[in-house]
Amino acid sequence: MVKIKVPWASWKEPEFREFEFPEAWEVSEGRMNNTEDISEFDIKNAVLNPIGSLKLSELAQGKKNIAIVIDDMSRPTPIYKIIPYVLEELHNSGISKDQITIIGATGAHRPMNRHDYVLKLGREIVENYNIENHHPYENLVDLGKTKMGTPIHVNKTYYESGLKIAIGGVIPHPLAGFGGGAKIVLPGVCGIETLYGNHSMAMKGGSGAGMGRVTEIRKDIEDTAKKVGLDFSINIILTENGKIGGCFAGDYIKAHRKAMELGTQVYKTKVTLDNDVAFFNLFPEDTELTQGMHKAFNFLMTAPNNMLKRYGTIAIMTSCYEGRGFHSLIAETGAKLYSPVCEQIIWKAFVKRRKVYCFSEHLSNSDLDHIYGKSKVLLFKKWADLINKLTEDHGESLKAIIIPTSIQLSE
Repeated sequence: MVKIKVPWASWKEPEFREFEFPEAWEVSEGRMNNTEDISEFDIKNAVLNPIGSLKLSELAQGKKNIAIVIDDMSRPTPIYKIIPYVLEELHNSGISKDQITIIGATGAHRPMNRHDYVLKLGREIVENYNIENHHPYENLVDLGKTKMGTPIHVNKTYYESGLKIAIGGVIPHPLAGFGGGAKIVLPGVCGIETLYGNHSMAMKGGSGAGMGRVTEIRKDIEDTAKKVGLDFSINIILTENGKIGGCFAGDYIKAHRKAMELGTQVYKTKVTLDNDVAFFNLFPEDTELTQGMHKAFNFLMTAPNNMLKRYGTIAIMTSCYEGRGFHSLIAETGAKLYSPVCEQIIWKAFVKRRKVYCFSEHLSNSDLDHIYGKSKVLLFKKWADLINKLTEDHGESLKAIIIPTSIQLSE
C-alpha cells in the first residue's frame, strides 16, 4: 500500500493522519509550495514595525478603550503566538487590562466557549482580559450603506472603541479573494443584514467573487472597514500544517496586500492532469461541515479544466469533529441564504455529472443531505470502503491526486 500523510482535524492532536492507497493506483500529491515557520522574533518584529501605519505604542496614546478582534475557531490562526506582543505594546503605552476588550469575530458562526478561547488565546489571557463574542443580531449600530449599497450594521462595542485592532489569517476565499485584513470587520463583527447584503450578490450568481485576488466583494468589505474604522491589522500567512509562515502588520489594506503577495506564492500548487479521482482534504477548515462545505470545490475554481476527468469523482476527506456545525446566514433551515449546495453555482460549474463521495467518521447522511442536497453526496465512514468503491467505479489502476488542504491555489 502507498501511505500518504495529511494535516487533519484543526485544533486537535495529532496534527496529521496517514491514509493508505492501493499500490496499483497512480497517486500524486498536490502539495502547496509552502514556506518555513517564522520565528517568535520575526512575529514580534512585524508587530513592532508596521506597514503604512504608526506603531501600536503611538496609536494607543490617550485612548480610553481598545478592541482587539480575532478570528474564530473555524480558522486555524494561532492567535496565542501573536497577541502577547500586541498586549505588551499596549501596556507599555500605559493601557491597563481593564481598558481592553477582546472580541471573537464570529460573524454568523457559532459563539466561542471558554475552551475555544483557551486554545485560541492561551489560558493566561482568558483569565485576565475581558472577552466577548460578537452577536450578528444584537448590540449593533447602523452606519448607513457602502458604495455598493450594503447596509452597515456593526458591533457597538467594537465601533465605540478608541483603538481598533484585528488579528486574522489570510487564506484564499471564494468571495473575498483572500481572508484577513478588513474581512475580520465584515463579516466578523457585522450584523446579519450586512452579511446578507455583502454575500448575496455572489451567492445568488452575481459578479464580484473570485479566489486569490482583490474582488468587488473585497472592495465592499474594505469600504465598510473605512466607515467603521480599523486602525491596526495583523495578517497571518499559514503553512500547510497551520503554523505561521508570514506576519504583516499595519494599515488594513497595505499590510493585507503584502500578505496576499506571499500567500499567492505559498498556497500555489502544481497538479497532474486527467485524474479519475481528486481527493480534497478540508483541513484547516475542517472543524465542522458548514465551514468546509464549499471548500472541496474551491480548488477547482483555479485548477486546469482537465485536472479531473469529465466523469471523474470528487472525494472529500474531512474530520468535521463538531459535525454539521452552524452558520446562521447560509446553512440553517430558514436562513436568508440557505440552499443545498447542489442548487448553487459552484456545484453546477464544477460538479456537473461527476460523483461526489465523502469520508468522515463524524458526519451523518442527514448532515450531507442538508448541506449538499438529498443523496447528492455518498458518505463513507470507513476509508477502506471508499477505496473499494472508487476501485469499483474506475478500475484497479486508476489515477488520482490528493490536495492536502483547503487553502491551496492551482498554478
